[in-house]
Amino acid sequence: MNIRKISILAALLFLTALGALVLAGSFQYAKFLTVADIEKVTGLKGVNSMPKSADADGDLNFSRQDGKLLLSATFLPANAYVGYKSSKEGFKSAVPGVGEEAFIGPAGNSPSYILVFRKGEYAVLLNTEPENGTTTRLPIEHLIALGKIIASRM
Repeated sequence: MNIRKISILAALLFLTALGALVLAGSFQYAKFLTVADIEKVTGLKGVNSMPKSADADGDLNFSRQDGKLLLSATFLPANAYVGYKSSKEGFKSAVPGVGEEAFIGPAGNSPSYILVFRKGEYAVLLNTEPENGTTTRLPIEHLIALGKIIASRM
């Protein structure tokens, strides 16, 4: 085999292994939130799971029927919660009843589109997208309901 074929084969093996790691991470968290959960809470139909990408950087990502990102869920070690909560740009107000402690954000006058909570060994960040400056793709009440579902499965 020449060096070019070996390089191509090595690159393909690397990319396959990397893809397997990404999928393994997603499957690890898939037990916490499903498409059916999102459709039940929001009343939306045609929600889809989507892979991690530059625009959808959560461990779990979900899109609307039109393909636009609807929700990302990122799972971090529990100690990450303190850093998020102490952020002046992030913390807006505490939310009771989700995990061990929770808050919404971002701070300021914009509509809230982030829920962060801590439960057990995890800190979880739920993020929907601002739609046009005055609304979000999911209202904060839906993020709170979805956060409660995730926390109940931890």
